[in-house]
Amino acid sequence: MKKRLQKILIRIHLTTLTVAILNALIKSLTVYGLEGNMEFGVKILTVISGLILFFFYLKPFNKINFYFSIYATIAGLLIIGLIFRGIFWAFVLSLVLFPLIPDDKEFEENGIILSTPFQGFMAPCCSYQIKERQLLIFEKDYGKWELEGEGPIDFEKLKINSNDKEIVITYLTDFDERIMKEKIIKR
Repeated sequence: MKKRLQKILIRIHLTTLTVAILNALIKSLTVYGLEGNMEFGVKILTVISGLILFFFYLKPFNKINFYFSIYATIAGLLIIGLIFRGIFWAFVLSLVLFPLIPDDKEFEENGIILSTPFQGFMAPCCSYQIKERQLLIFEKDYGKWELEGEGPIDFEKLKINSNDKEIVITYLTDFDERIMKEKIIKR
């Protein structure tokens, strides 16, 4: 039973690791990638299966256990960082969690998603990622949108209109509550 579980975990780990690597390559070469929740699920499944497999290969320490020990080290740093806190551990947690934490979805309308990308715990204000759902499991990334001097967007008054040629985002910010602004993104 133990060997069968080990084989299943290895298949799961290798499959999810392959999907995660292919997704990262495709995202770096094109504007398309897996939908945010699916990408997060694949990454978490890879990490959890790698951590469990570390304990299966613990006894005779060899090259494969060295690989799986990376996941145990990350888990150990995460636990220590959550216990001790402070600026140093916040920096360590940012480094450890950066590849795993998905963008925080702030607003979605008509398949257009506005999200806040994870940039660490001391990230600057008002950076948004604009994405569009494609074929249920994919997203098209239109890039980052910086609002440095304008302040955060008031999402209750945000409107998104899209057609075949462009996406029009009409918004108000917290600093300029009376001035309606518009962002046009070409498709």
